[in-house]
Amino acid sequence: MEILLDQEINSRFIVIDNLDDERLRPYRNLKERTLRGESLFISEGALVVERLLRSPYEVDSVLITRKSGVERCLELVPEETPIYWINEREAMSRLVGFEFTRGILAVGRRRRLPDMLEGLEGFFCGESRRSRDSSRGGSAPSRRAWIVLPDATKPDNLGLIFRCGAALDAEAIILGEQCCDPFSRRALRVSMGGVLQIPIYQAKNLKEEIQDARRRWNLPFYATVLDDAAASSLEFGADVLAKNKYAAFVFGNEYSGLTPEFVSLCDRSIKIPMRSDVDSLNLGVSVGIFLYEFNRWNVF
Repeated sequence: MEILLDQEINSRFIVIDNLDDERLRPYRNLKERTLRGESLFISEGALVVERLLRSPYEVDSVLITRKSGVERCLELVPEETPIYWINEREAMSRLVGFEFTRGILAVGRRRRLPDMLEGLEGFFCGESRRSRDSSRGGSAPSRRAWIVLPDATKPDNLGLIFRCGAALDAEAIILGEQCCDPFSRRALRVSMGGVLQIPIYQAKNLKEEIQDARRRWNLPFYATVLDDAAASSLEFGADVLAKNKYAAFVFGNEYSGLTPEFVSLCDRSIKIPMRSDVDSLNLGVSVGIFLYEFNRWNVF
């Protein structure tokens, strides 16, 4: 349905013509702020803002510089949430600290993230995300996968991992203590809002939590490595993954891969068959391949 910005919608806009207005403080100098450690995060662009508004995360405010192209977002804004309007793109760019052309921003509130054991307890003793989705009319496959990241340090890669995880229906992304912030502007933007669509577990002590998860729920963990001795994902998938209801895939960082200590915590090591003269695949691409391989036996 086409959404018209009629008088009723226009009446919700709070026009701000002074960049020093205190209501704009969360949007100020974003290029210079990591936002890690703050209670908020910033969503940019119509798609990511729309996914924020459809997510369980609380929205403090919305800021727009134009009315066209953001109509669907505006329809989703709760009545009590203010919509600020700066009627000048150049002024918006001065406010945020970089050239801004996306037309819309929103301030979201961070939520407490469960650690891995809390998240798995909720899954094995409660309902999975996909099961809850099925109650709204979808189907719920019985096979579930978790992505475990001890130390992913590049926001672009982390964003792509969340995008793949959301698209290929991972149950959750599990972050180690050294991971970068999934709610950074860059990670959120690259994920296309996937960070807001998939559960996140934030481990307090990932090594201990992996050991506990294996003991308590018999959850298998698979180390993804570049190692000639590791099983090929093609052969391993047909022999093992097709028979497993659950699986957790552990991925190393972008530079040195998975450490021997984490490899030793896993049940098996697996690899993506590839040319020997190619160094490696992008971390997000690798996650997508393993999830796709696991899902070959899944029913969406």
